Amino acid sequence: MPPLTARQLRLGLVNSGLALAQVDAAIEAMPDGPEKETARIEWEYATTFVRGHAFITAISGALILSEMEIDKMWSTAIDF
Repeated sequence: MPPLTARQLRLGLVNSGLALAQVDAAIEAMPDGPEKETARIEWEYATTFVRGHAFITAISGALILSEMEIDKMWSTAIDF
C-alpha cells in the first residue's frame, strides 16, 4: 500500500471511528524508554506513514485493530 501523509492517516483514523486521543493514550501507556519516545516522535513529527512500519504495527495492536481493519482504513485514507 502507498504511504499516507500525516493528514491522510489522521483523517482515516477519525473516519474509522477512532479518536486521535486514543493514539496518544496508546503511546502514553507504553513502558518508558526508547520505544515509547520513538513512537511519540513518529506520531508527532512524521510527515508520511508506511503501512508496514513498526509504529503502525505497535499502535494498531494497542488499539486492537485487525490487519483487515487497518487495510480498510488505509485504503479509504488514500482518497483524503
